[in-house]
Amino acid sequence: MAISTEIVGRTFGPFIRDYTFKDLEICALGCGAGWDGKTDLEYVNERDAENPQLKVLPIFGVPLTVNEEMTTTLDYGFNYEGSLHYGIDARFHAPFKMDDHVETYVTQEAIWDRGEGRGSLSKQVGKSYSADGTHLCTVETYDCCIYDGGFGGERPPKDVVEYPDREPDLTYEEACGYQWPLIYRLMGDWHQQHIDWAYTAQTGLARPINHGVCTAGIAMRHLIALLIPGQPERLRRFKCRFTAPVLPGTRLCTQVWKVGEGEARFCMVNADEPEAKPYLSACLAEWE
Repeated sequence: MAISTEIVGRTFGPFIRDYTFKDLEICALGCGAGWDGKTDLEYVNERDAENPQLKVLPIFGVPLTVNEEMTTTLDYGFNYEGSLHYGIDARFHAPFKMDDHVETYVTQEAIWDRGEGRGSLSKQVGKSYSADGTHLCTVETYDCCIYDGGFGGERPPKDVVEYPDREPDLTYEEACGYQWPLIYRLMGDWHQQHIDWAYTAQTGLARPINHGVCTAGIAMRHLIALLIPGQPERLRRFKCRFTAPVLPGTRLCTQVWKVGEGEARFCMVNADEPEAKPYLSACLAEWE
């Protein structure tokens, strides 16, 4: 099936998600909250199930757009087996409730051609709304389909984030739990590369890999702990590019540079091999 750009500009949806505080906890657990029984418990301790009072890890807004239903609906002819999540740019407009009926509308904004052998790059933009019409978040998501380049489309724009020429101001190290992608996939990303060892072996990787959004959620936890501890509701923007897959068990290091009032640059690297290709790059965060 050939790549078709006919869906560019079209909006799809609504994609529906009815959730409770349990889903908020699953998302946080999948991103490592509470891994040792005490770290970041504010994301997973509801205190009273009849009247839950959680802090919400804002990455929860991303799988409202980034999920299998959206991917299969916005089908422009790509080879699903070669689909890799390339990056996200999420903006958070209002806090998430403890339970809600959320409707998300997704626009296919672009499909670019990276060239023969380099794949296609697509951009979708999801806007999620609470049951009362409140605009909760806007999520730009990018996917690279490695088998689908060379179809004659426009080349993608450059994605450049400038970093300060100095050592990071703050760092946070933590090992990626082996079970984290098994939990995170319950958010709706069922790709077999995150759980099936035989599937992953044929790609040349040693084991199933972490979801990109799960890795982003880990970095988001780190950023909040370093920059706005205990106040995730202050986060307004979170952008990153997925530049290398994370194998569970890897020791991760989130490196952070403060660049202004309420703004930082960050990246995520292998704590034991910091000079290797980063896992997350072209990253920035903004808060109020």
